[in-house]
Amino acid sequence: MRQGLVGYTGDLGADAVLEDLRSLKRSGTLLVSDEGGSLVLLLARGQVEASFRLGAYGRLESPGQSYHLHLHEPTPTPQLPSRSSESASALLRALPRTRAPMRLPTGIVDLPALLDRLASLAFDGLLAYVADDELAVALLLDGTVRAAVHERSGRLSSRAEALRVLQKRCQEPGPGELELERIERAILEPLLALAIESVAPPESGPFSGLEVDERGYRYVSQGQAFLTVPSAPLGPPRRHALDVAIRPLPHIAMPTEPPGWEESRYTLTLRGKDALNPMTDLNMDFRSHHGEEGQRVLTLLGSGETLTGCAERLGLDLADLKPWVERFESAGFIRAQRG
Repeated sequence: MRQGLVGYTGDLGADAVLEDLRSLKRSGTLLVSDEGGSLVLLLARGQVEASFRLGAYGRLESPGQSYHLHLHEPTPTPQLPSRSSESASALLRALPRTRAPMRLPTGIVDLPALLDRLASLAFDGLLAYVADDELAVALLLDGTVRAAVHERSGRLSSRAEALRVLQKRCQEPGPGELELERIERAILEPLLALAIESVAPPESGPFSGLEVDERGYRYVSQGQAFLTVPSAPLGPPRRHALDVAIRPLPHIAMPTEPPGWEESRYTLTLRGKDALNPMTDLNMDFRSHHGEEGQRVLTLLGSGETLTGCAERLGLDLADLKPWVERFESAGFIRAQRG
């Protein structure tokens, strides 16, 4: 399985899972979690070679624990597979699945209400939309969205645009699922550092954060690597760590446009057609104010393509396209199509 075996121990404790692996002499990584935290175990032929406690994890014997078992050959550090190893996003390449997620069907979730609830719980983790050809992820720290990325067919969007996709999937039934998954801070904070490109300064003390090199993405606490996501890295070798005094985490708010705004279509007015006609005085004035880029944007907006389609063809985020739409609509160059 690409993501290993994920589930719950039910009435048994995680020690029962570990005993089965010991008797079968299996090698790999077992990550078990309770309400307080997680325990990462590295196994070699059934024997525990290393263990790392994250947060306030309790006891192996406690029932009802979440687990993620990833079988692999003996390695120096525990390994879990990437959620999207071929992604164009470093964040998605570095993101492992840790706990068994809560799964929700699409089309029935009030995303603003859900985010309000997660804020009240000071939730640490992620909200994701997962489909065969699409992945959208929002990372929350203390219940606040701090990073978001969306990928479909190789095209990336981030921040508010990724939240817009999540909002749409929450409201409209679709082929994928929504997932809510807690993540320990020892993993979440390095992911956020990677998302905002917070590069760790040289330091003499033990490093805590995310090391990126030819081995993949290595999560480190006090100089000790406790988890590797062996996905080919994007970019040069670097170390990432949060330093909110130097690089504050962003607070990513929900888009203010109504749901479905991104599917709006526009048509050229007579004034807009004149603005694109090189035989008119208006065209000269338009080019002097808006340049070649403005001409490309107006031409595409006037073609009747959706705003999403326009943004994709222009290589812009919707947030960057919106000012053009507002400017051209207020100037009388375009008008919204009805129906």
